Amino acid sequence: MVGGTGIRLLRTAARAQAAGAAVLAAAGCVSAVAQLALPAVLGKAVDALVGGADLGRWLAACLALVVVYVAFEVYSDYRAGVVQARSALFYRRTAARRLVDAGPRPRTGGGPGGFAACVLESAAAAAMGTNAAVWLVLSLLPTLVSLFMLWWTDPWIGLVFTCSLPVVAWCLRSFAADSSLMVTRYLEEQSTVSSRLAEALGGARTIAASHTLEREVARVVEPLPRLRRSGDALWRLQAKVTAQGNMLFPLLHIVVVATAGLELCRGRISSGQLLAASEYAAIGTGLGMTVLFVNQLARARSGAEQLATYAALPPLEYGAAELPGPVTSTGLGVELKNVTVRRAGRTVLSGLDIAVPPGEVVALVGRSGSGKSTVAAVMGRLFDPDDGAVYLDGVPVRTLSRTALRRSVVFAFERPELIGDTIADTIAAGAPDATLEDVARAAELARAASFIEKMPDGYGTGVKSVALSGGEMQRIGLARTFVRPARLVLLDDATSSLDMATEYEIDRALATDTSGATRVVVAHRASSAARADTVVWLDAGQVRATGTHSELWELPGYRAIFQERPAARTPLDAAGATR
Repeated sequence: MVGGTGIRLLRTAARAQAAGAAVLAAAGCVSAVAQLALPAVLGKAVDALVGGADLGRWLAACLALVVVYVAFEVYSDYRAGVVQARSALFYRRTAARRLVDAGPRPRTGGGPGGFAACVLESAAAAAMGTNAAVWLVLSLLPTLVSLFMLWWTDPWIGLVFTCSLPVVAWCLRSFAADSSLMVTRYLEEQSTVSSRLAEALGGARTIAASHTLEREVARVVEPLPRLRRSGDALWRLQAKVTAQGNMLFPLLHIVVVATAGLELCRGRISSGQLLAASEYAAIGTGLGMTVLFVNQLARARSGAEQLATYAALPPLEYGAAELPGPVTSTGLGVELKNVTVRRAGRTVLSGLDIAVPPGEVVALVGRSGSGKSTVAAVMGRLFDPDDGAVYLDGVPVRTLSRTALRRSVVFAFERPELIGDTIADTIAAGAPDATLEDVARAAELARAASFIEKMPDGYGTGVKSVALSGGEMQRIGLARTFVRPARLVLLDDATSSLDMATEYEIDRALATDTSGATRVVVAHRASSAARADTVVWLDAGQVRATGTHSELWELPGYRAIFQERPAARTPLDAAGATR
């Protein structure tokens, strides 16, 4: 299945680069024609010299052919570089787009490191495919023409050359089959190393705190011996085939020249034809270059098979429906009907029914692993449930257009990714029409303006040039919810790194600025749940209870979620519906 997908991916890339490949093939053909015509013209020049005929025009023809050959060889190399670079870009865009379009649900085992290795190493290998296919075909052209010219010059010379071709073909076939498997193994081990390294770098603080550096280093480098063995095996195979070619092709050339010499002694060919036969034999034995192109095709196929894991991901498809009324209308809220989500053979949500009234604030509460973040992701259609349906203002979210959905739903996460070049770009992500004034206003509402304005270039400060605390990153992420109006605001533990006073101020700003919008809050603090109109208590992917925070607080199991006792409640907890 994957192999077939890899082949299809190679064909798709080749079609995408069809124009560039056609130019490359045309330039290669011109170069090959000049190369193939040169021995015949040289032979005529030698015969003219021996026979005392006009030598000037043949020498001029030789010079012209050399100029044409060199010029088109140089242009072919340039064009090949362009095609390969564009092919690599095609593969990387395809893999990245499919991975993002498939949503956050994990569908591949490689992790971030495996994907990084794939878009770098595998894409570079697969990008060789189009050029290698063109060069492989073009490498056969000189051999076939040389064979024809040798037969045309003398049947015995042609017969000697022809008898060697089955041996050459057998060597190439064996090499293609073995190298494809070896390259696949090499890329797989390389992906494993990259994946483990990315995991270790992402968990560097945890590794340092737990003093497990040596163990993690051992885990990361554990595949290296297998990677080395795969690389050594591939290089040994290439060395073997190269050695065979280095012995076979010069021997073939010598036999052809010797046969031509005998034919010259017999008077069957001229001196010029002897020179031409020698040159055509040299060109014909250039079939050994085919080994290089076969190797590149094998690497391209293996790289495409690695990429196929991502390219085959089914994208999240959108409909054409629009939401009723203007964005600021209260609508019908958000509703989950019999929603079931499975991951890695485990049921995360089971037959869930939740109805969030329009304009209300609902808190999702539960222990870790109860499905809170999954509910928020399904509501905002980051991915679709395996069973059941989700409705936004009465419209199935599966039928909404991409523009309608993303215009009406905003997210804020516990660990927001800072997307863009500058702080302003990060806040305006998803709102391309936002002005700098809109960005500044959003930052003010998120209580982020105070530290942003102290940065070297304010809102124009590069994201990678500043070190931000967890709370500052969360406030920048929260600022995105204020940049544009929305019907549904999803806060996935988006204030966990903030002090309670700042959290309370931001919550008041949300209540004022997103008035009319439905808000769903993944809550880990009792204070966050207390400010919601309704609390949905999740347990093992099901709704255990629904009510206000004050009502549910009477249940011991609910209080245990926050690891608090009734006596420890804060004024904000007691405020109940305060927003």
